[in-house]
Amino acid sequence: MMTGPLPTSLTIPHQIVTMPDRPILQGDLSKIQLPDVLSFVAMIRESGKLVLTREDLERNIHWASGEIVFASSNSPEHSLGQFLLRNGKITQEQYEESKRRVTPQLRHGKILVQMGAISPKDLWWGVKNQVLEIIYSLFGWKEGEFAFYDADEDLAHERIVHHLHTSSVIMEGIRRLDESARIREKIPSLDLVFAKVPGAAPDFRALELNEAEIAIYQDIDGIRNVRELTGRSDLTQFEVARILFQLLSARLIEALPEEKSFRPVFLDVEDSPELLKIISTYNDMFGRLFETLEKSVGEEQAREIFMSILQSAETDELWAGVFFDQYGRFDENMLIANISELPFERRKAVLDEGLNTLLSVQLFEVSQHLDQAGKVDVFRFISDQKASLERATA
Repeated sequence: MMTGPLPTSLTIPHQIVTMPDRPILQGDLSKIQLPDVLSFVAMIRESGKLVLTREDLERNIHWASGEIVFASSNSPEHSLGQFLLRNGKITQEQYEESKRRVTPQLRHGKILVQMGAISPKDLWWGVKNQVLEIIYSLFGWKEGEFAFYDADEDLAHERIVHHLHTSSVIMEGIRRLDESARIREKIPSLDLVFAKVPGAAPDFRALELNEAEIAIYQDIDGIRNVRELTGRSDLTQFEVARILFQLLSARLIEALPEEKSFRPVFLDVEDSPELLKIISTYNDMFGRLFETLEKSVGEEQAREIFMSILQSAETDELWAGVFFDQYGRFDENMLIANISELPFERRKAVLDEGLNTLLSVQLFEVSQHLDQAGKVDVFRFISDQKASLERATA
């Protein structure tokens, strides 16, 4: 944590009283780490807004007398609706319907309560954990800029604010950063289904599980996936994944083979093998693009690039309700469901056009962040995959 004189990368502008639009302090995240920034703001017990930026990403953390009370983000994945959907609190249909009703005067959370999709308690839970997720996402930033302003009129429009203990937030953020990669190795998808190991007798006291965590184990039935387990609990997706990882390590549960999971089928199946081959091959290409981009710009920015491009394609009927997972692969089941609703004779044409268009846009965007060797490698892989697909579907 920050001790002694302020680092040279942290500057304190003058004339704060006469120029309230200027930051009280600002600096470079490549020189001073986020935990030190948060600790310093808490220490001076100021009220205001901490703005953190990295290229086109922006996160705002709002403070009241040295305590974190709110956070916001310009990333679509950090919206309240996306957070509730990802954590199993609302369905895709409820998300789409509520999103259509949002206006400048009517917030997404209030609409979901009015629809009966969530309760006021769920809304409070969602806003608190959405705020924490935004803050935790910052712990992976190794570069960027920060600035703290003493004016925070933005909070006047927020009905739900919280008072979060900075030290606890810092400790959890660091812990998550250390755990995330290991958990993703064992639990790569929210669609993964677990079953209890027959004959295994859990010692909850030795595992140091509380009642909410024990309830996760009790809910594991070989049918519910990670998203559904999360939706039934008061825990977040990450917290549930952490418990599942602990239960896996203790050999109390096991992941079911993927083929045992539920998978929708086409309404008519005569064209299924060819279309499934097209979808699977393109998914491999998107996954390779994401992997290459992640190595160049980091996981969070890679996800931002993929999400923003997919959002621009939402008006295309093919991509309605489809999302990319943490490996840059799209939800094949949703894409199949969208194709199933089309007339038989249109399916392949719509699929070819939609997949090829999105891949071209992604390829262009990804190439902007790669060196020459990276570009050559990606283009060669894409070319080989397309050639293989042409042979298979000829």
